[in-house]
Amino acid sequence: MVNFLFSDNGFILISIFIFLIGLSIGSFLNVVIFRLPKNSSVVYPPSSCPECSSKIKFYDNIPVLSYIILRGRCRSCNGKISPVYPAVELLTALLIYLLFLKYFYNTYFFYKINISDIDYFKNYLSEQFNYLLACLIFILIIVPIAFIDLFNKIIPDVLNVLLIISGFILNIFLLHKSFLFPLSGFLTAGLFFYFIALFYEIIRKKEGLGGGDIKLIAGIGAFLGLRGVIFTIFGGAVFALFGFILFFIFRKLIKKNPISSDFKIPFGPFLSLASIFYIFYGGFLTKVYCNFIKLSH
Repeated sequence: MVNFLFSDNGFILISIFIFLIGLSIGSFLNVVIFRLPKNSSVVYPPSSCPECSSKIKFYDNIPVLSYIILRGRCRSCNGKISPVYPAVELLTALLIYLLFLKYFYNTYFFYKINISDIDYFKNYLSEQFNYLLACLIFILIIVPIAFIDLFNKIIPDVLNVLLIISGFILNIFLLHKSFLFPLSGFLTAGLFFYFIALFYEIIRKKEGLGGGDIKLIAGIGAFLGLRGVIFTIFGGAVFALFGFILFFIFRKLIKKNPISSDFKIPFGPFLSLASIFYIFYGGFLTKVYCNFIKLSH
């Protein structure tokens, strides 16, 4: 059984299983994204068409596949169904599968573990699984935060609080890190954004950063620690800059009316993107940067 689990065929079977589970989890995250801002239950009632409110049959609720078969329309009223639904499902499945590759690719294609090696690699496999689980929980919280902020320009407190609490608990009890690891990221990022928001409000007499963004970056800091949250802040700023430029270019191309002075683009999605980027590439980019600093001196 162990030999099959770590064989090439086992890798293919597990890959398919993880991707399908990811699609199903993405379907649930859609419920969170569209219901939580309305203070509606994410458990009841069952999924229904946003146009005619008719209950969606189980065979029309298969992630991605049902959207393709129905060509993005409700079976009952023929109303359009937002492409955001399959996009979230695919994104969630892809991120979960990439996490699997990040933490278990070497298990299959470098170490090539078999039944005689299982005791030797027990600690390694346990550590990899714990990190995968922690990152998985982070992504399952950060994805709905990003989309809710993108569409509604708010970040529900329940998600931010969940992010902060999970960051402390998982780092300390699952990953066995010092209490200072989540605390340093939480305080540094939270206070940094708080004072930026306070300074902006004093100078401009209006809100710049919302309370949701402050709590979000504090939660990211609790999860990723000081180094991770610093990367996220600068990475989020870079992503936001490119996002703003593309947004203005697009508006100019389609000749939209000038943007009003109170127009806001949410920062949460860019911070979320940068934090996910750090999970996958942060360690590598940090090493590249440190090596560059050493060479420059």
